Amino acid sequence: MRRIAWLAIVVPLGLGCGGVSADAGTGAPSGVGQAYSVERFSLPGPVNGVLARIDLDSRRVHVEVALADDRDPDGAGPCVGQMEVPSVVARKHAYSIAINASFFATPHVKEFDGRKISYFVGNCGYPEGWHFSGGKLISSPVKENLRATMIVHGDGHITLTDRVMELPPDTKFAVSGNAMVLAKGELTPSATNVVRHPRSAVGLSADGKTLYLVAIDGRQDGHSRGVTLAELARIFQTFGADSAINLDGGGSTSMVLKDTATGVFTIANQPSEPSSAKLPVRVERPVIDVVGIVVE
Repeated sequence: MRRIAWLAIVVPLGLGCGGVSADAGTGAPSGVGQAYSVERFSLPGPVNGVLARIDLDSRRVHVEVALADDRDPDGAGPCVGQMEVPSVVARKHAYSIAINASFFATPHVKEFDGRKISYFVGNCGYPEGWHFSGGKLISSPVKENLRATMIVHGDGHITLTDRVMELPPDTKFAVSGNAMVLAKGELTPSATNVVRHPRSAVGLSADGKTLYLVAIDGRQDGHSRGVTLAELARIFQTFGADSAINLDGGGSTSMVLKDTATGVFTIANQPSEPSSAKLPVRVERPVIDVVGIVVE
């Protein structure tokens, strides 16, 4: 298996690092161990990101997909819900970890600070790939390149599968990205994008026991340039993943963590989205859905 040549600096996120506690094992029943760990990593470039490793063998862990806001404002129209920022969605569902998921579209735009934008809280929209949650199919792919799909099956096990034409009968949750970048431990033909962007992605170990959620910052000179799809795949190789899917990234990339000590929800990465040209504070972008981790 080819391994990435970059040197990673991995820093566990704890109470001494940003005030976020990643010790999900505290108070766990004997023998259960840690349900997840969260780490920051740095690579030459510079490239900075956050990795969450989720123990799918833990009885405390449940992986979900949720619409940001499932209130449908246009009935029979194209929208299936409304947009919201990931931290609000995480708080609503009590997710210990959440990351933005689907590429999305909306029929509505508005002008703000001289820009026409479609991503604002309360705007209606729809996922452009597979989305299955709440016991029903919410959307199916509108483009052929949106069939790389994470499927949570009825018994809780997870598969990452490319070119999904039909969801299996036991699907409990499903969400799509635009490229399967790693399969059977090797880079795929889809991992050919040469443009560096902020990235949100999900990976899975060969034995299906570890889920990897990755948020990589980008478009920020001096902090992080982002990565290509091939670089993303090699990062997953380094972390031990066997398969990986690129989710919606860019300004949408946000990973939310719940501090186990205080219950405060924190953005673990540094989003690329500026609030406005006049006040360039980096903020979460509203999205249409998230992958959420419940830890009991």
